[in-house]
Amino acid sequence: MIEIRARDASGRVTELNINGKKLTTPYLFPVIDPRKQILSIEEIEKLGFNGIITNSYIINQNRELRSRALEEGIHSLLGFDGVIMTDSGSFQLYQYGGVDVTPMEILEFQENIGVDIGVILDIPTEPDVPREQAEKELDETIRRARESIKARKKILLSGTIQGSTYLELREKSARKMVELGFDLYPIGGVVPLMEKYRFSDLVKIIIHSRKYLPHDKPVHLFGAGHPMLFALASALGCDLFDSAAYALYAREGRYITTSGTYRLERLRELPCSCAVCTSTTAEELKKLEKKDRDHFLAMHNLTVSIEEIRRVRQSIHDGSLWELVAERARAHPYLLEAVRVALSYSSLENLEPVTKKSAFFYTGSEALLRPEVRRHIKKLKRLKINKKLVLLPEVEKPYSKTYGMMSTEEYHICIASKVFGVIPLEIEEVYPLTQHEAPGGYDEVQINFMKKVVKEYASGFEKVYFHSSLEFLGIEGESFSDVENFKGKNDIEGKLTAIGDYYFGEGAGELLFSDTRARISKTGRIREVYAGDRLVGVIRASDGSVVLNVEGVKRLLKLPFPRNRVVAHEDAVEFVSQGRSLFCGFVEEADMKIKPYQEVIVVDSQDKPIATGRAMVSAEEMLSLTHGVAVRVRHRLG
Repeated sequence: MIEIRARDASGRVTELNINGKKLTTPYLFPVIDPRKQILSIEEIEKLGFNGIITNSYIINQNRELRSRALEEGIHSLLGFDGVIMTDSGSFQLYQYGGVDVTPMEILEFQENIGVDIGVILDIPTEPDVPREQAEKELDETIRRARESIKARKKILLSGTIQGSTYLELREKSARKMVELGFDLYPIGGVVPLMEKYRFSDLVKIIIHSRKYLPHDKPVHLFGAGHPMLFALASALGCDLFDSAAYALYAREGRYITTSGTYRLERLRELPCSCAVCTSTTAEELKKLEKKDRDHFLAMHNLTVSIEEIRRVRQSIHDGSLWELVAERARAHPYLLEAVRVALSYSSLENLEPVTKKSAFFYTGSEALLRPEVRRHIKKLKRLKINKKLVLLPEVEKPYSKTYGMMSTEEYHICIASKVFGVIPLEIEEVYPLTQHEAPGGYDEVQINFMKKVVKEYASGFEKVYFHSSLEFLGIEGESFSDVENFKGKNDIEGKLTAIGDYYFGEGAGELLFSDTRARISKTGRIREVYAGDRLVGVIRASDGSVVLNVEGVKRLLKLPFPRNRVVAHEDAVEFVSQGRSLFCGFVEEADMKIKPYQEVIVVDSQDKPIATGRAMVSAEEMLSLTHGVAVRVRHRLG
């Protein structure tokens, strides 16, 4: 059902195949009111939407609509050939406290009118209710889910995650829904949180719910229709959204932007360049009849919403989703707070790519919590360097070129970094240690961060020297001002060993690069590594990744199984050995530490190498997914 095309943060661009119709996620379903739709289906389609959501309960309760839907089918009723998802009446249950239909009746109705995606009639528990009530309502939702999945005939069915603001109940709900085997997993009961700007609670619910959901099924954040949230929710793993806000806000005279919502009466300008906004002025818009004004606002609101969805997808392709999240977070203090809360979860590192097309931008103190920073600090522990430590201040990158020096056999030279804490010159080329940008100077948060990381790293060395400009870090060691005293013969072997350990894990560097020679470019960077006349691997110029050749594979396979390996199913071995990609449905086993875009070895069930390549998804994803490329093969070895 789902095929991943690009990854960034925990977000992904995927292609969903739904009854022969395709949706590209992240995707926004416009909510269609079958009784009084403010925009026509044709107008919605022209904006680029090929999937919509409507309410089966409303249709079922309206005699004329019910009759037509049963006779003609939902697609004919709405005049729409794309994907149609229907809500079951849960929103009305939340809004009015009850609905005049049973869970089985509304499921049968959704089946009979031919929807593509249906939803169970769950109990939308509000935030902060007594725990006893939340548990009782969750148990009822699970009971209904169990009955619904048994009764389901042919439609795709969504099992909604509930549990109020009790995170352990959210986890329980997610586990139960997965056990029952639904096709999609909406996270419900969160609209009241969004209405009250309780974004921190929202991200906790997303993370704790997403924790137990499978990678091969889409996650829908129910009721999230404001574009200021799309980037953050996507970065946390949400694939689908729905918007009734574009129409509801229009009727209330509200104008949506990615940074918030304006009331029309307060607007002197239209801060948008979409086709509708460039056709008039704020003053002219205010003078329109209400019906025309509502239509205009709805068209603008939906346009800005789909533009943001496209922007999110592009940022995932570019590897700049966290930068977009940071930009959107500046729209509201509570949204920025939510980003910080989200980044406090170390689990976000599990799906974070090891390299990206875009540089890492320091956008504020929250950047120090990003998965790339956490990963770097953790990977520093892989380096086993028995030398004297020398700490230098940041200069123009690449640092070694500006200083005209590298680590030597006696001195381990590092940069005290405001973004990554410590950057050893041995590994400075590895993404994102050179590929990052930050404003000049230091703020208090950065100083405290640097003190913590530098102190911990320096504690592993008997002798520490630090440049006098770094005295503000309170480093225990000997101060100096002349860097020339630490120059000497470059330790190429030590550099290669550090790169191998940092990239592939402790012990890999010595196995890969002992008794080798390096070809160094005119810029002073290591490009190729040989053992005699046999190529071990290439250090990629753009990001410092280690691309292995046959000799490198032989050496790295001395590490215990399954380190750095992906095991191909026997049915795929022949194809992969011919240089074709390994697909997710044919992965039997993998090193669970493999992250998206990491260089890996593909082996058969006997641990015989058949190819090297780039993992396009994480290990846990390639073992869960049934479609899409797991490893894009670079070199065949069979």
